[in-house]
Amino acid sequence: MANKFEEYGKKYGTVIAVLVALLVWCLPTPEGMNLTQHKLLSIFSGAVILWVTLSVSVATSSFIIVSLLYFWVGNAEGALKGGSLVHNAGFALSGFASPALWMLITGFIISIAMTETGMARRVALHLMRRFGKTPGGAILSPMIANLLVAPLTPSNTARTAAMLPIVEGVAQAYRVEPGKSNFGKALFLSNTFASNITAGGFLTATIPNPIAIGMIVAALGTAASVTSWGFWALAALPTTLIVLVGSQYVVRWLFPPEMKTIPGGLEYVETELRAMGPTTPREKKALLFFSLALLLWATDMWHHFNSTMVAFVVSTLILLPKVGVLSWKEAQKSIPWELFVYFGGVITLSNVLTKTKAFEWVIKSGITGLGLTNVDMMPLMIGLMGFTIFSHIIWSTTTAMAGVMIPIYIGLAQSFGFPVAGFVLPQAILMGYALFLPFNTMGNIIMFGAGYYTVSEQLKAAFAVGLFAWAAWALTAVAWFPVIGLY
Repeated sequence: MANKFEEYGKKYGTVIAVLVALLVWCLPTPEGMNLTQHKLLSIFSGAVILWVTLSVSVATSSFIIVSLLYFWVGNAEGALKGGSLVHNAGFALSGFASPALWMLITGFIISIAMTETGMARRVALHLMRRFGKTPGGAILSPMIANLLVAPLTPSNTARTAAMLPIVEGVAQAYRVEPGKSNFGKALFLSNTFASNITAGGFLTATIPNPIAIGMIVAALGTAASVTSWGFWALAALPTTLIVLVGSQYVVRWLFPPEMKTIPGGLEYVETELRAMGPTTPREKKALLFFSLALLLWATDMWHHFNSTMVAFVVSTLILLPKVGVLSWKEAQKSIPWELFVYFGGVITLSNVLTKTKAFEWVIKSGITGLGLTNVDMMPLMIGLMGFTIFSHIIWSTTTAMAGVMIPIYIGLAQSFGFPVAGFVLPQAILMGYALFLPFNTMGNIIMFGAGYYTVSEQLKAAFAVGLFAWAAWALTAVAWFPVIGLY
C-alpha cells in the first residue's frame, strides 16, 4: 500500500498540488482575510501536497516557494508602490538567515566527525560488551548507544545506519535468523523505534527539532530560555529515557525472546573491538570535540551562548588543519545540502504565515465554527500529543510533517491565547515519533531491510509503543512541564 501511494504520489503529485493551490486561490476571499493571507494559504496548500507526495525533490519545493513569495506575494504587508506590488527579496529569503538552519549544517559536521573517526561505533560496542549478556540487555544496549550519540547526530537516518551493524552483530551473537525468531523481531523493532524516540530527547537529535524551535522563536519575536538547547533537554530527556527503556519491554511482551542468555558469549563484540584496535588520537579528538559541544549546549541556560554559534565554534575546531579531524572536502560530501535548501524554504514560509497571521485567521474561523472557544490548554495539548504521534502513519518524512504541523500548532496557540512555547514545544518533541510503517522515515526502511520483522508486526508493535508513549508524555505534561516552568 505504501509503495502504491508513493508511486501515484510521484506520478501525479505535482499536478494535484497545482490544482489544490489554484482551487484555494479561486475561492472567494472570506471576510476578515486579506489578499496576502489568501495567497500564502494557496502556496501552503500546494506545498503540503508536494511534501507528502514527494513528486518533486524537497529542495525543488523550496525553489518554488521562494519564487512565488517574491514574484506573487511580494511582501508581508501587501504594500504597493506606484500601483505596483513591492517585491522584497529579504521577505522571500528570510528563512535562510535563521540560526536553526545553520544548526543543521554545523550539527552534521560534528556528527560526521564522530562517525568517520569510528568513535560512535566504538562507544556502541563497549556498551554491548557491558550490558549484552541477556536478551533484554542485548536489545537495550544499542538503544542506549543510540541515545548517547543522539545529541550530535541530527539525522534519524544517519543514527540508524550507524546502529545497524551493531544490531546485526547482536543478532549474530544470539545466532538468530531473519524472520524466524521472536528475539530477532524484538531486537530489530526496538532499535527501529529507538531512533525515533531518541529524536525527541535533544534539540540537535533530528533535523525537525531546530526547525521547530526556529518557528517558535519567530512567533515569539525573540529567543527565550525555553527555546534553548539546555531547556529542551531538561524538558524532554527524562521522559525520553522512560519511553526508550519502556518501549523494549512493550515489544518483548509482544514478542517474548526464546532464550534466556547469549549462546556462547560475546565473541562478535570482542572480535569487532579487537579489529578496531586501540583508540586512535583522531578518535580521541572527535570525542573531545563532541564533549565540548555537549557541555556548552547543556549549560546554555547559564552562559547564554547561542546553540548554533557553539556548533560553529566546534565545527571550526573539527575542520582546522592539524587541530581537527576532518577536511572540508571530507565533510561536505556528507552534509545534506538538499535539506539545507528545503528547510530554508520551510522556515521562510512558516515565518511569513506567522507574521501575516494567515493560519491564525483559519484556526479562529474553525474554532468559532465548531464552538470550541472555551477549550482549556491542557486537554487540548494532550489530545494533540496523541494526534502528533499517531498521524505519523501518513507521512513519509518527519521533516515535511514538522514543516506543515508546527505552524498550525503555533496558530492554534495564538488563536486560543495560549503560551506559544508552552503549547508547541511538547508537540515538537514528538515530531520524530515515526514508529508505524517502513516508509514513514528512512531509518525505518534501513532496519526493515534487514528482514527480521514484517510490516504488520511493525504496525502491531508501533501502536502498543505509541499508546505507551502517549501516556508517558501526557503524565509529563501534567507533572513535569509545569515544574520546570514551561507554562
